Amino acid sequence: MILEGLADPAGALAADAVPAQIERIAPGCLCCAGNLVLRVTLNRLLRRRPAQLFIALADATHVGQLRAMLSASPYDALLALCNDVVAPAGNR
Repeated sequence: MILEGLADPAGALAADAVPAQIERIAPGCLCCAGNLVLRVTLNRLLRRRPAQLFIALADATHVGQLRAMLSASPYDALLALCNDVVAPAGNR
């Protein structure tokens, strides 16, 4: 999992509470400031060839840009994108 902006490292998704690898990245614009951090984290995770990869964004502002990045080379050959999952309005 790549989680953007998860503030509570001891919360329900703490590394020792979930049987999955969790990488956290600071919240920010995935088109500019956060792009390099996301790509480095993503590349490092993809070297392990995970069966599934979940990327959680702090907000939906840049979902389109993220999907475009993941649909382009080299990620298009490594990933099959699924539909977006959106949290219910009361949980945001």
